[in-house]
Amino acid sequence: MLVNTIRVFSLTILVISVLVSLRAQDLDPKDVHVALDQALPIALAKAKRDFPDLEKYILRSAGPRVVKGDPNGLCWEFLWQEKAFPHFSELRVRFYMRDGIAQSTRQSKGSFQKEHDKELKP
Repeated sequence: MLVNTIRVFSLTILVISVLVSLRAQDLDPKDVHVALDQALPIALAKAKRDFPDLEKYILRSAGPRVVKGDPNGLCWEFLWQEKAFPHFSELRVRFYMRDGIAQSTRQSKGSFQKEHDKELKP
């Protein structure tokens, strides 16, 4: 009897956690005004224009993003990672869906991360 109660409770928790995770997605299809395949060429052109050394980077990820406090709202974010190990630099291009603005930034690890990266190296 106790074993059956534990199984039912565990199954109930599992079903609730799955349902909650399905509802947790913030991206609503009606908010997507520009598809990913339309935004990628624009972001690639922006990256080529702003970063002449783009061939030293590889596209690592592309996906929708909403940055808290960003007045431009929902965007497609494209990240290029430096090909050379240990990948200290990355390029970021955000293509905003509401108004079609593309913004680019270059980021690199700080001195602390560079000095304490030794345990991650093979």
